Amino acid sequence: MNEARAGTWNVTDFLLWEGEQERRYELVEGQAVLMAGGTEAHALIATNIVSSLKSLLLGSPCRPNGSDLRIPIIKTGNVRYPDVTIDCGPFRPEAHDASEPFVIFEVLSKSTGWYDQTRKLRDYESVPTIRQYVCVSQSEVRVSLWLRDESGRLMPQDDVLQGDIAIGLGLSSLTLPLADIYDGTGLLPSLPIALI
Repeated sequence: MNEARAGTWNVTDFLLWEGEQERRYELVEGQAVLMAGGTEAHALIATNIVSSLKSLLLGSPCRPNGSDLRIPIIKTGNVRYPDVTIDCGPFRPEAHDASEPFVIFEVLSKSTGWYDQTRKLRDYESVPTIRQYVCVSQSEVRVSLWLRDESGRLMPQDDVLQGDIAIGLGLSSLTLPLADIYDGTGLLPSLPIALI
């Protein structure tokens, strides 16, 4: 079966079917939804985040992953492929799912911004290992953050418009500069070149 079937999927059947597909799908409200390609800005920002996190996470049990790693959402029955995931669980070479997703990044577009900050936020909030949700605009320098509070909710924080964003990793944290996230996009103000 190579085409998405009509009707409602359960997670088990979807994951079996998806494993045989050439393209990637998310499971949303029981429906297989083909993942659309993104813009060049979307791809560059996601690559910048993974690249920066790779060096920042050296020596820790956590590792950054791009959009090939999925997160099954048990509570809603959805399956998501975040743009970037910091996974802090055991490394399992053959696994398709994050073992312990800790921080999720989504790169927003005009068509997905509302959805990522509402429906996906609801899904990610239901995964207890996810401690932070980060939404990165691709049309302006703006990063929106949600942090899990003591009640278990992902609570919105002030948007970050300059400087760094703090990424909490349990007992430690790291800072991810906006300059790294937006490198090469043309969205950052040009810095004067120092003459020697």
